[in-house]
Amino acid sequence: MAKLYYAKVNINSNIFDVYAKKITIQDIMKMVFDALDDKREYNKKEVNTFLDDQGDTKTVEREEIYNFSELNKVEDINEKYITGRLVKRTPTFGEEFDRVSRTSKKVVHKNNSISTLFYFDLETEIVTFYSRQKLGYNQFMEAFESLLDIYLDKIGFKVMLIKDPFSIQERMKMLHKVNRIKSTIIPPNVNEEEIRALLERKSQGMKHANITRETRILESHKKNEKGIDLNSTEVKETLELNEAYSAYGYSKLEVDGETKDGTSLVYDSDENSPYQTTIPDSKKENLEGFIEYVKKGITALLAKRTIDNLKK
Repeated sequence: MAKLYYAKVNINSNIFDVYAKKITIQDIMKMVFDALDDKREYNKKEVNTFLDDQGDTKTVEREEIYNFSELNKVEDINEKYITGRLVKRTPTFGEEFDRVSRTSKKVVHKNNSISTLFYFDLETEIVTFYSRQKLGYNQFMEAFESLLDIYLDKIGFKVMLIKDPFSIQERMKMLHKVNRIKSTIIPPNVNEEEIRALLERKSQGMKHANITRETRILESHKKNEKGIDLNSTEVKETLELNEAYSAYGYSKLEVDGETKDGTSLVYDSDENSPYQTTIPDSKKENLEGFIEYVKKGITALLAKRTIDNLKK
């Protein structure tokens, strides 16, 4: 399974023109829709210096080149989006074996590349993508933002990950089946008598065992139709303990599960954790399947925002 990340494409430099109604977000998104192609590139160069074994200063220049490819633009009454690949090219150093001389020689592969699919919804200004080992979400967002700035040089953009808006209780209710729960706790450093009493048994047990961090994993096989029983004593104790430590010590909770329609969801209780869904590896390179999973993730996010707005 691969993780899908969702980032908001913000208008940064011209936002006050938008407030003054000199230009609309829709106008800017139309400009983006029309402008993007696979021709332009973002070049990122870094120069690093270091001391070699002889104490001499050496300089190494590293270059990364980013561009779009395989773009497909769709616009109709109900939707407006762009799909494609963000490509990263980085020279890599390696060896090649010469069969004639039977020796190896140093070579530079200048056009070595890695890429990831993306879905840019221009109605919601959300771009969705999955990360790769050498193309993480921070690199993707920096490159996507820089390319937008190149294509529309009079408008400044800011691309930021969308934080997960769902609480643990909401996540649990969304899931038709929970496959995995991972709970991590660290004992609190507090003096309040009532808190000590609440956590004393667990903390004292960890203290006597000289345990400063505990990670507990509850797991059910994905082929099991029922998944983990959330009403079981084992699960309730794990969740209650994690919640108590979140207030007075440190805790982190990770939950993997599925909704009724089979959409895989991942929850991370860290306050700044990004909103993410998952997609099977067999689907992430298939454009039709990729779009299907992305749309489900965006729909769930927008529904949550609507509910939160109605509560205000």
